[in-house]
Amino acid sequence: MILPEHEHRLWQERRRQEEYRPPELDPDALEAIGRKIERSFLDREPVRITYASKYGPRRTGGTVLKINPLERWILLGNDEERQLIPFSLILDVEEV
Repeated sequence: MILPEHEHRLWQERRRQEEYRPPELDPDALEAIGRKIERSFLDREPVRITYASKYGPRRTGGTVLKINPLERWILLGNDEERQLIPFSLILDVEEV
């Protein structure tokens, strides 16, 4: 039998272990991602971005509307929504 105060702590530990930890990208992959993001911004071409979320990789698509190199994020937009994505969470970029 598990005491209620221990059950909550066990539940928190399981949730922490389930959290997704993105892989470290090599410099060549980071450079390729940067080129694709810049090309999307300059040519207004759509891209599909895979990024890390709390519980696993997610994908979204759109055109890069803004790049902020100081705060290290991009603003991605499509007909339905706009999304701010930090550089550190981007795992892959595909040209559509």
